[in-house]
Amino acid sequence: MIFSQAKTSDHCQWIALVDVNNFYASCERVFRPDLENVPIVVLSNNDGCVIARSEEAKRLGYKMGDLFHVIKPKLRQTGTKVFSSNYALYGDMSDRVNEIYSRFTSGIEVYSIDESFLRFSGGGVVHNLATLTELGQSIRQTVGQYTGLPVCVGISTTKTLAKVANRIAKKNSHYDGVFVFEPDNKAQLQQISIDDVWGISRRLTPKLQALGIYSALDLASADPKRIRSGFNVVLERMVHELNGISCLAVEEVVPPRKSIIVSRGFGRYLSEFSLIQQAVAAHATRAGEKLRKQQLAANKLSISLRTSPHGKDQVYYKKSFGITFAEATSETALLIKAAEHCLRKVYRKGLLYQKVGVFLGGLVDAQGVQQSIFTQKDVTKSKALMRVLDDLNRSHGRDTVRFAASGIDEDWKMRQKMISPRYTTRWSDLPVVR
Repeated sequence: MIFSQAKTSDHCQWIALVDVNNFYASCERVFRPDLENVPIVVLSNNDGCVIARSEEAKRLGYKMGDLFHVIKPKLRQTGTKVFSSNYALYGDMSDRVNEIYSRFTSGIEVYSIDESFLRFSGGGVVHNLATLTELGQSIRQTVGQYTGLPVCVGISTTKTLAKVANRIAKKNSHYDGVFVFEPDNKAQLQQISIDDVWGISRRLTPKLQALGIYSALDLASADPKRIRSGFNVVLERMVHELNGISCLAVEEVVPPRKSIIVSRGFGRYLSEFSLIQQAVAAHATRAGEKLRKQQLAANKLSISLRTSPHGKDQVYYKKSFGITFAEATSETALLIKAAEHCLRKVYRKGLLYQKVGVFLGGLVDAQGVQQSIFTQKDVTKSKALMRVLDDLNRSHGRDTVRFAASGIDEDWKMRQKMISPRYTTRWSDLPVVR
C-alpha cells in the first residue's frame, strides 16, 4: 500500500525519520547473499580503521575507530568479512532509497547518506496511530523489496521526536522497525538519556547534567527561557521540539552549497611531483563533476598539501594556495590547470607528502555566469564537451573517459585492497546470475 499524504485528527503534520540500518555493511550484503548473518566491517580511507559494522560484528565487540592492523588477528579468528569503502556503491544505493521515499511523499529532506526526513501533511489519509504504523511498515517493505536494504522508521510531530522514535524502533525489536511517538509519551522520554538526544554533544552533556538534566524528559520539562539564557536559541528550540512543537522544518529544497572539497590521503607517502600532480588533477576532475551535477560554477580554487602530522623523520609541513578565476567556471580542463598552478606554489622538493585536497569556493548558479568580454574561448563548445564527458562516465562508469593529466596507473591512490565491485554504477561490475 502506497500513501501519498498523512495526518491525524490531532496533528496537521507528521514527520518520519527513515534510517538504513548499518548502511555501508548492508549495501555490501545486498549483492552477497552468502554474507547473511556473517559479521561485516567496513574500513575508512586507506583501509585505516573501522567506520561501519553489521550487527553481528557489533556483538563480537568491534568498535568504531578500531585500527585495522590491530584487529587483523581477531578478524581472521572470528571469520569477519572486511571491505574497503565503496563510495560509488553507497552513493548510488542512497539515491535509489530516496527515490523510493518519493513514492510516499514529495516532502523529503536528505539528511545524510543513510537518513532522510519525510513530511506527511494534509489530505486526511492517516487518522490514527495504527495507520501511521502501517505507513511505516509500507515504507520498510517497499525499500526492502526494491533495494534489499533494511530500514527503521520513527514517526512523530517534530524532527527531534522523529529521531527519538527512530532510536526506539531500532533498539526494540518487538516494534518491528517502526515506532510512532506521540508528544505526550512522557514515559518513553524518561528512558532516553540526554546524550542520546539529537544534537546534544559530549561537550554539552556534562553542562546539562550539572543542571539536573539527565534525560530527554528532563530537557523537555526545562524552562525554555532559562535554557536560551544559559545556552543558546538552538537548545531552546530543542526543548520545544521535545514537547511536540515543531521548530525545525523539513528542508525539501536543499540550500545551495557554499563550497566543495575533494581531499584524499595517498596510498603511500609521495615525494614525486608528477604523482602528486596526477592526484591533484583527479581531485579537480571530481570537483568539476560535483559542480556540474549541482549546476554550479566556482569563482575560486585552492589546494592544500601536507605531510603526515605523525611523521618521525621530518618536520610537519602544510601549506595552501588559491586563485580567483576571471569568471566562474565548472570546466574540468580549467580546474585542472588552476589546481596544477597552485600545486607548484606549495610543493617543496624532498618531503614525503601524505595528503592533498582541492577546494572550490565562491559557488554561483552556472546559468547566471556572465561571460567576460575578453574571453576568447567558445563557452558553448566547452559546456557541450563537459555534457558528453559526464554522460559517458555516467553510462559506462566513472573515468571511462578522463583527462590524461590524472594519470593511468594511479600509483598515488588511497589503499582499497578489499573493495567490492561497483555493482550498480559500472557495466563491467554487474553481478552475474548463475
